[in-house]
Amino acid sequence: MKQLTKTDFISYKECPNNVWIKWHMPEEYAKFPVSEFEQSLGEMGNEVEELARDMFPNGYLIEKRSEGAQELTMKLMSEHTPIIYQAVFSTDKYLAATDVIHWNEKASAYDLYEIKMSSTEGEDLPAQAGEITDDNTPPKVNKKRETQYEYDLAFQTNVAKLCGVNFNKKYLVRLNKKYVRSGELDFSKLFEITDKTEVLNDIFLSVTSTEMNSAYEYLSNTKQSIKRCPCYYKGRSSHCTTFSISNPDVPIYSVHDLNRIGNSKKYLSELLNEGVMEIDKVPEDDRLKPKQKKSGELSKPKKLNQVRVYKTKEPIVDIISIKKELDSLKYPLYFLDYETSPRAIPLYNGYRPYQHVVFQYSLHILKNKDAKLEHKECLILDGDPAERLVASLRNAIGETGSVISWYKSFENSRNKELANLVPAQYDFLYSVINRTYDLMDIVDKQYFVHHGFKGSSSIKKIQPVIAPDFSYKELDVHNGTDAIEAYRQISSGELVGKDAEEKRLAMLKYCEYDTKIMYIIWKYFTDLIENELLPDK
Repeated sequence: MKQLTKTDFISYKECPNNVWIKWHMPEEYAKFPVSEFEQSLGEMGNEVEELARDMFPNGYLIEKRSEGAQELTMKLMSEHTPIIYQAVFSTDKYLAATDVIHWNEKASAYDLYEIKMSSTEGEDLPAQAGEITDDNTPPKVNKKRETQYEYDLAFQTNVAKLCGVNFNKKYLVRLNKKYVRSGELDFSKLFEITDKTEVLNDIFLSVTSTEMNSAYEYLSNTKQSIKRCPCYYKGRSSHCTTFSISNPDVPIYSVHDLNRIGNSKKYLSELLNEGVMEIDKVPEDDRLKPKQKKSGELSKPKKLNQVRVYKTKEPIVDIISIKKELDSLKYPLYFLDYETSPRAIPLYNGYRPYQHVVFQYSLHILKNKDAKLEHKECLILDGDPAERLVASLRNAIGETGSVISWYKSFENSRNKELANLVPAQYDFLYSVINRTYDLMDIVDKQYFVHHGFKGSSSIKKIQPVIAPDFSYKELDVHNGTDAIEAYRQISSGELVGKDAEEKRLAMLKYCEYDTKIMYIIWKYFTDLIENELLPDK
């Protein structure tokens, strides 16, 4: 029978069905393959673990999980081997491999160290990397993730105890997001160690032990009937891998896709318990009315508008507001998009953990209303690209004119980081920041709402409606995560020669698409204004 690992235990706590299908329906589970980007995250985690071992040098690595691994672990521990990597603890039900255990001479026991690729601050995984501040404010803590890590440690502690091993101290090792690389990596500053021993008290460990047993009993039952999983009451982005198997009657586009419904769990539960799954069945009652913000302003009626346009198939168009937005722009217009790679371990001087390496830009330029659209680009795949990329951008963008982006907070955050990395171009980059207009505002502020947007402001949702002749699907690199992975493959030397060149060209094409589509969206709204405001309209 399969053994319960800490990975499956943590996944079980999120969605028991998903893990049961993984155990007992592997052919179905395999239909949801791990993406190249997800694989690269795993590799990044391994890289972090290997580097963290440098704080515990000269350890013994147990390289296998098979028969004999636990016997070797026990032999090394009986000899008080100072440091052991990947010590294995196994019972009939459970299997745990620890990142590092370190012999504590004073306590005559081993201390447990669990290494994570995250930091002590809030969200920092690549797709969610955020702003860095240099003040002394306490770091934001992702409470859900913190609890998950504590369960992770508790699982290992309990399995080891079942094997007759009692750990002394239990620690989490994580990246210090405020560390700035200067020369060789300083591991004493790159990583932070948090003592979780008091949190993992007898009560916590006992509760975890009970949950571990429940998980094993549930997952071991081969005759388990597949019922709705807990993800049914979560927004689409929080659904498990096998959601469609556990919930086959949920439409591809359902109430789970209402704008920011993950933050309105009570409302989502009410709709589902009322039997409402389709968007066009959502009642337009008080629950959809705009809520008052702390500032006193009313929130935008995004859910209400999403429901209305889907029911009527008629877009919401606020011509006056769109005109006001676009009238604020000054020629020449620069449509700018960056591609970046946030690495857990900073590769170059001046970078922090998870700081984005800006390796590419695409820029479409419209000098005046009647001018021919121009295109400039830059892609750097070797070394620190910051100085070279900014120099190229400086030559492409003039001192006047509006810079147009989609979700400008991302581009502006990168420009602030580049200004610190390339101080000679500080004034230029802040000029770009001050001139940047967010074209997404027209959609996000609800001045233009189309049922095809499905409640989203993502350019990937807007493009099929406004620029249907352009399709990302036909590209070899068709989203940002693909671009990140392509950058990693080429810059690391994993891809070389013809393969690297083909991938490089695909990266250029993808980024060019982003800014070309921005221009098409801008042109669409510009034409809309002109057509609507003609005297005979």
